[in-house]
Amino acid sequence: MTLSKAAFTFSLIATSAGCATYREVAVDELPAQQPVRLQLTAEELVKHLGFIGGDRRHLNGRFVEVRSDTAVFVLTTPIAHQQVAIPLDAIVVAERKDPDHVRSILLSSAVVGTVATLAYLGFEGNQNTDPDGPGPVIDAFRPTFRLVLPIGR
Repeated sequence: MTLSKAAFTFSLIATSAGCATYREVAVDELPAQQPVRLQLTAEELVKHLGFIGGDRRHLNGRFVEVRSDTAVFVLTTPIAHQQVAIPLDAIVVAERKDPDHVRSILLSSAVVGTVATLAYLGFEGNQNTDPDGPGPVIDAFRPTFRLVLPIGR
C-alpha cells in the first residue's frame, strides 16, 4: 500500500470515528434536546425497527421530556426523524452523547498533518522531465476527479 493510500485510509477511519463520547445516565437527568443513544428491551425495539443504528442494538435521537411513566424522544436516522414516547421500564440503557474536544483537536491535527505530508511528497522531485534526455518540461497535471455543477442548464 502506498503512502497516499495509507494516509487516505487513516483519514477516512479517523473521520468516521467521530469526536464524541457516550456516558450512561438516568433518563430523568437528561437536559432537553440532549443527543442520546438508547438500548431498549426486545419488545420495544421491535416497535422502532426503522430507527435502529448501524450496530443493530441502539437507537439514536434527542431527548425531549419525561412524562409520568414515559420519556419522549425524537428518534433520528440520516433520512428520517420521529417523535415517540417510550415507557421508562423499556429503556435498558440511556447514554448521553457529549463532544470530545481532545479527540477533535487530535483528529484535526492528524488530518492537517496528513494533507501537509501528502502535499510535500507530491510536489517533491523532478517528475515532469523527459526520460530520454534533456528536453522541454511538460506540465502534465490532470485532476483525479471532476465536479460539474449543472447551473444554468
